[in-house]
Amino acid sequence: MTDYDNEQCEKVIKGVLGYHKDQGSWFGLASFAGHLTCDTTFEHYIHTAHLLAGEQLSNAYLELPITVLDLITGLDYSVIYRQDKTAYDATTKTVQLNKIRSYFVKKTAVNKTRLFKNIDQPDNNTSQQLLNSNLDDFKESNANSIFIHPKYADVIGFLEQMQELKENSRDQLLPEVAIRHGISLNDSKCLYLRASELFDDDRLLLGRPKGSKNQEVIIRALDRAYQMSIKDPEKLRVFIEIFAHKHNLNNSSIHFGIKETQIEMLQSFMLVGCQLIDASHWQVRAYSEQVVSDVKKT
Repeated sequence: MTDYDNEQCEKVIKGVLGYHKDQGSWFGLASFAGHLTCDTTFEHYIHTAHLLAGEQLSNAYLELPITVLDLITGLDYSVIYRQDKTAYDATTKTVQLNKIRSYFVKKTAVNKTRLFKNIDQPDNNTSQQLLNSNLDDFKESNANSIFIHPKYADVIGFLEQMQELKENSRDQLLPEVAIRHGISLNDSKCLYLRASELFDDDRLLLGRPKGSKNQEVIIRALDRAYQMSIKDPEKLRVFIEIFAHKHNLNNSSIHFGIKETQIEMLQSFMLVGCQLIDASHWQVRAYSEQVVSDVKKT
């Protein structure tokens, strides 16, 4: 990780460690520094340890059987295929994790450094309690809806403005932006955290649809979704769960298989979808016109 070649590195090692080298480089270095174990050396002197570990991990070739990965993380073949078509090896039935690294970390990381924490008590437990408290407050403020903020139009404006900011300045400016849009600080923290987990890059929401007619469709759909989230939340929850499982944010299509269970899932999805966005705006494609007709009739 430096511009020294192997020969120069060896000279430095011999010069510094001498007879301590036989103990192994890290133990030898600890002895040279007068430490009983490597722990003290790492804690106080080795400030590049995270770089060394990160470099090793970035080059690691890790793979898991697709069945194991699915059971542990819930990421099945269709999800893996949408992220990288070459990640799955059909011969060995394994998934190369390095090919879906960014998506894998985004979807499975549970020990992320939280955006907001109590500076007086910076330990992880306190930070987690603070976040949980914020989420509880957020849920209470939306008791009439399963997950949609009652001021959803302001939320969209808030996220749009946050998205325009550079990523490293969002934390600092979040309270100011939240106030401009009339959203409480607790709500804004949770909204930002949830939105930032949807994408693998620095986006917080999908692009605005082009054209006034398309925007009208979306505005009407949001209003209908909010009403449905109050009057018939379970129906909307199923719709969202199917979308979350099937969506591909790189394009506007949602792919279903040809098995009977997949067709039933498509029908469940469209049953709600046509209540949110009029049927004339949906397009169903299949390998034959007859299949499309049968699905529509059913």
